[in-house]
Amino acid sequence: MRWLLCCCLLPFFASARPSVLFVNPSLISDPFFMQVEAAARVAAEQLDLDLTIINGDANRLLQQQKLTEYLQKHQPDYAIVQPYTGAGVQLMELLAKYPVKIITLEHMWQPEEVPKVGRPGERYPNWLAELYFDNVQASQQLTMALQQACPDADQLIGINGMINYETDRRAEGVYQAMRQRGGTVHQLVIGKWDRKLAAEQSRQLLRRYPGSRLIWAASDWMALGVLDTLGPATAGQYCVGGFDWIPEAQKAIAQGQLTASAGGHFTMAAFALVLIYDHVHGKLPTPFADVPLLQLDILTRQNLPQYQPLLRAGQWRHIDFRRFSLQHNPAQQHYNFSVQAALKQLSARNKKR
Repeated sequence: MRWLLCCCLLPFFASARPSVLFVNPSLISDPFFMQVEAAARVAAEQLDLDLTIINGDANRLLQQQKLTEYLQKHQPDYAIVQPYTGAGVQLMELLAKYPVKIITLEHMWQPEEVPKVGRPGERYPNWLAELYFDNVQASQQLTMALQQACPDADQLIGINGMINYETDRRAEGVYQAMRQRGGTVHQLVIGKWDRKLAAEQSRQLLRRYPGSRLIWAASDWMALGVLDTLGPATAGQYCVGGFDWIPEAQKAIAQGQLTASAGGHFTMAAFALVLIYDHVHGKLPTPFADVPLLQLDILTRQNLPQYQPLLRAGQWRHIDFRRFSLQHNPAQQHYNFSVQAALKQLSARNKKR
């Protein structure tokens, strides 16, 4: 009877899907991370992964607390987390107490944290991979898009996010682009990712530096705050850009109010699930390549129609995430995680219809 019971239970356990916890570092109402979650849910469904999402509420202490409470009650097979700058070591130490395999998003380590955490698989054996993009390059390209849209402007003001490694890198991209054109960066202030604060700060900056026609922001949410200050009547006199491709920013780009937005990284959790899928099937490279994997693009009014097919709600359901995996593409040696690759897939699908 005992043998029969075990045999009956085996198919149930064998069919259990790998469980994945995604720790959304932000608020449940964050428009950017709402896009991140939507793409991740589609990918999890296609890749047959059991996805659970909890929120860190945009606070490193709350994220640590919520993650601790979750892990005390549940044991996921995998966790996708975005470390907070300055709290990354504590996060990795917490996760090391559990048999959960880890993929981190973005490169958020402070320089002094890097030797302590090492690279994936070195100090923390369960740390499988780090999925990130080049913030300097993305910010440089965004700034160049603003320069091209306002070719006679050579003075820039900007609103950055919080004080952390991510925003330091984005600021560096601004300075590099402006140096190449011989322009002046008057001041970058800390807007704390807040739209109302960004609106007030941009008002003060424009009073202080009235000749500035280039306005850079580290997020679309803050760039929209800048537009709130400028108003529809005067917005066209400036070139304003942000990050994230959130829906309201897309609308502002279509209307010619927002000049450009750097983005495509709303796919990061979805592509992290592709890495997990490959690990489940024994195809994830080890050690994982320490290179930026996500490719960001600059959205403008000119190329918005090109990207529009994948910016509408629900369109990612038409993308086969397995086609990004090495498991389903044995001849492929490198990952191609980008919206451009997804667009090509969607275009090929539409031609066959």
